[in-house]
Amino acid sequence: MQIATEPVFITLCDADSPLVQPLYSSLRGNLRILNNYSQKLGLLSKIFKVRDFLAADTDIADDAIIVFTDAYDVLCIRYDPVGLAADFFATGRDLIVGAETVFCHHSADVMPFFLSNYLGHPAKYLNSGFIIGYKWADLRMLNYIATNFVEKYMMDSRQNDQRVISRFMLENSELGLLNMDIDSTFKFCYTHTYDNNPLCCDNLRSYFVHVTWLTLEIQKQAYEEIRRVFNI
Repeated sequence: MQIATEPVFITLCDADSPLVQPLYSSLRGNLRILNNYSQKLGLLSKIFKVRDFLAADTDIADDAIIVFTDAYDVLCIRYDPVGLAADFFATGRDLIVGAETVFCHHSADVMPFFLSNYLGHPAKYLNSGFIIGYKWADLRMLNYIATNFVEKYMMDSRQNDQRVISRFMLENSELGLLNMDIDSTFKFCYTHTYDNNPLCCDNLRSYFVHVTWLTLEIQKQAYEEIRRVFNI
């Protein structure tokens, strides 16, 4: 497989929202904003709307590296697209999803899978606010989820993309559809959660940082500190 020179960076939100500007600025404008978020689908827009975009955009090669991030609480703190693509290629993985230290927004039955595979790692649990993978791998995952959604994934009224993708990862371990992993050592995206404060900016070596739970005051402070330190 030939590695793409640079990834394609995408997010899904209201393109007119000022809340996406920090992410846009941190990527130096190199960001495709998918302006088709569905209020009806809610967080599942990241499954169905991203799938629609990738399937329809034939200008993006199947082996292009796609980086999908949440729009409002993720920042790029090391802008090096070529280095990011090379580091991803070196992992030998098809798809890598962000990870965090807190088991949050998941169904309880997937916890044993993550504990058995990532117990000794800094981050044990999948966090879907950051995904890096080949376009074909993204589509393989999203198409499988969409095709089997009613039968396998529509389990309760609190459905969201994080639950869906974590369940897919569990199933994929048996199906073998993708060489898939989570970013359990924060190589690509450091997920800063309410249990790993204070924020140590000097220790951040990732390309991105994801500050979850921005509704909590301490997380808002961490987000502003990151913006200040990295001049975003």
